Amino acid sequence: MKHIIILFITVFFSACSSFTGRIVEEPPELPDTATVTEVNNLLSNIRLKNRDLKAFKGIGKITFWEEDKKSITSSIAWVGSGHDLIRIAILNISGQPLLSLANDGQWFYFLSHTDNSFYKKRSSYSNLKKAIQIPIKPVEIVSLLAGRIPLYEYHTANIIRNKEEGYVIVLKKSGNVIQKIYLNEDKKNVQKVEMFDVNEKSLYFVVIDSLQKINGYHVPLKLSVSSNNGNGFKIDVQKYWTNVSINPSMFILTPQPATRNP
Repeated sequence: MKHIIILFITVFFSACSSFTGRIVEEPPELPDTATVTEVNNLLSNIRLKNRDLKAFKGIGKITFWEEDKKSITSSIAWVGSGHDLIRIAILNISGQPLLSLANDGQWFYFLSHTDNSFYKKRSSYSNLKKAIQIPIKPVEIVSLLAGRIPLYEYHTANIIRNKEEGYVIVLKKSGNVIQKIYLNEDKKNVQKVEMFDVNEKSLYFVVIDSLQKINGYHVPLKLSVSSNNGNGFKIDVQKYWTNVSINPSMFILTPQPATRNP
């Protein structure tokens, strides 16, 4: 009996020692009040950028590349409205559409004009991974082409600085990094954005090479989107129009009627 009591005491205090060790474990360091205020102000400014840009359209060149493969450059045209409506056409050398992408706020559409293949999916579940091997969402493309920065939902935000990356806003959700926003030296403009999944795996990386000012709005002149798998695309904007007239039907695609042989 005495042996059992001694064994029980030994195990009990061993467990308490381990438990006590977990209790005194230091929590992660939290940003100070000044840092919290600064990063909240910076994020507020990011949200406000081009917020009142209602509709826009543009034309330019888009270059796709894949790892170890030759890049392909085509003409591109787009029209967007609000925060989730977009239509993009990739054009051939004569200006005719090769393929079209669209999002009407509820549905995402893909239409190939060469073989009439058609794809339709709920917007909330769609991204462009099947088309270009990059899991960027239609609403995120709308933001980028409108000169805005897409923001993931987050729980905490901090800003850090190092020699290699400069100022970086780090957004976390459930303790994991979900987005990094790289700022220029005066912290007024976003230069790069990196998106992550819930496990902190990088989804894609945006580089805003240059902006242009059109009717008071700072909109992209050159930007690129790439992923760690070696795939990516670059858009060079040639012409850009702001607050244009649009029709909601522009953002709905339907399969082309089958042609009948005479």
